[in-house]
Amino acid sequence: MTQNQQTKVLKKSDLVKHWLLGYSSETCYNYERLQALGTANAMIPIIKRLYDEEDYSEEMAKYMVFFNTEPSFMGTVIHGIAAAMEEKRANGEEVSDEDINSVRLALMGPLAGIGDVVSQSIVYPVLAGIAIQLALAGNLFGPILFEVCYKVIMLGLGYNMYMLGYKQGRSAIIGFLQNGVLNRLIEVFSIIGLMVVGNMAVTRIAVKTPLEFIFKNDLGNVVLNIQEGVLDALLPGLLPLLITLGVWGLLKKKVKPLTIVLIIFVVGFLASISGILVAA
Repeated sequence: MTQNQQTKVLKKSDLVKHWLLGYSSETCYNYERLQALGTANAMIPIIKRLYDEEDYSEEMAKYMVFFNTEPSFMGTVIHGIAAAMEEKRANGEEVSDEDINSVRLALMGPLAGIGDVVSQSIVYPVLAGIAIQLALAGNLFGPILFEVCYKVIMLGLGYNMYMLGYKQGRSAIIGFLQNGVLNRLIEVFSIIGLMVVGNMAVTRIAVKTPLEFIFKNDLGNVVLNIQEGVLDALLPGLLPLLITLGVWGLLKKKVKPLTIVLIIFVVGFLASISGILVAA
């Protein structure tokens, strides 16, 4: 950027629009890139403010990559950081497309885990417990209290986390890029992200086998349940792990995501009607 060029600065209205549009990131979900289209759409106010019209499509294209995080409570910090990095990039700083997406992809897993805990394990059950007690007592204010309080907490946390990401990004992100802190952070967050994915493999892939074998002896019949007597005894969660590794293997072989979804559907259907697998 030359001295004659005017510094490009994001307005508060641009940031608010970006933050609010981020809540629609799951309205155009797809199984190949998940929240990519929604988050790209949310970037429109930022891109329009910082870049010339002929650069819009190129700058937007970098956000059409796989992306998925908790979008409401904690994950908004990622969007704030992205906005800050775009501002630096538009003003001539050495911030590449890869730098922006590296930060986004490194943070999405850990913040998804943290955000889900905050929203689904803390805020939701606490408010729901209070609202249900009021509703059971015949108080119509119960469901209203839940809806209002939930939205206030969600929007309050989401806004402050977004602004935290933007402000910290403006002051620190270039320093991180220059001194290698970012690389170390990405490594740490990647490890945490793998832990989150490992936990999801056990908790979200709910399958088991009902197969049993009956052995006869002089004392009577002995029933061996494969799930309880073998799989759970050797390694609890073995079936979800095998399914996860199978999908990972297909991805490594460049099998298309939609093809993998079809394979899972067909195999699951056949295993279900044959009695090999059932829902846990």
